Amino acid sequence: MNMNIDYLDRVRRLAMLTTKRKTSDLLEGNFHSLQHGRSLDFDDLREYRFGDEVSDIDWKSSSRTGKILVRRYFADRKHNVVFVCDTGRKMDGDTPAGEPKKHLAMMTFGVNAYLFDKQGVNYAMAYSDAGGVSVSGFLSGMLHLEQLLVEYQGALEGGEPKHRLNGVLEHVTGLFPRHMIMVIITDGEGLAGMDEKLIRRMIHFNDVYIFKLEDAYLTSPGAFDLQADRFEDPFLTMDPQLHGEEVKLRAAMEEEAEKLMTPYRVFFRSISREEEIVDALIELFRRRKGA
Repeated sequence: MNMNIDYLDRVRRLAMLTTKRKTSDLLEGNFHSLQHGRSLDFDDLREYRFGDEVSDIDWKSSSRTGKILVRRYFADRKHNVVFVCDTGRKMDGDTPAGEPKKHLAMMTFGVNAYLFDKQGVNYAMAYSDAGGVSVSGFLSGMLHLEQLLVEYQGALEGGEPKHRLNGVLEHVTGLFPRHMIMVIITDGEGLAGMDEKLIRRMIHFNDVYIFKLEDAYLTSPGAFDLQADRFEDPFLTMDPQLHGEEVKLRAAMEEEAEKLMTPYRVFFRSISREEEIVDALIELFRRRKGA
């Protein structure tokens, strides 16, 4: 990856260009419908947790059920967003569209963070590098975004991380015991590493959205196998039947992931190029809102 790219400028230009053709309230309505906080609109009841306001306890309902229940309300404020970003040598590859996965990961984080920032939202980033899991503070503003872009770029260039994505997700879900939006940026391997137990942990406090960066096909001409550290046999990459089988295999893996995640209202969208980022974000929010 070219370390000299001005990602903040590129993120700003892409976000402005793509959202000109979108609705101006790209995220506004969704925050109010998905989040819980304090307002005059009553939503439902749940069991008391440490840190809840005593004034929110519904004493009548608590006496009927024998459990201490607190009232929840629809949110009248924006909530925090945590980006969980994948790293490692597996991100050295390209997408089927020929874009470097590292570049697409940077742009996916940057464009999403930029759009959330425009809504006045505080956001943080979590990832793993060789030293372990790193989690930033929740802030907003272009200086914050620029700093996180620099940090993420460094992590992507830093070799193998100490923890895989599922380890980062385990860490983050245990670190923030409050309701947030969680945006995960990963690839097919990262998606496949999420089992039902982890998904249950993620959704306990969070609304979860996943951007899956597509990997170039190993049966494409000139394909390089990162695990084997060699170019694929040209004879194999020119076999249309073998390519068809690889396409079917990937489709089956995505179908299995959909079956696992959809009942928990966790949605993912596969992307191969930066022009797809904003459309993917819109689709993810609309799917959850309509689920």
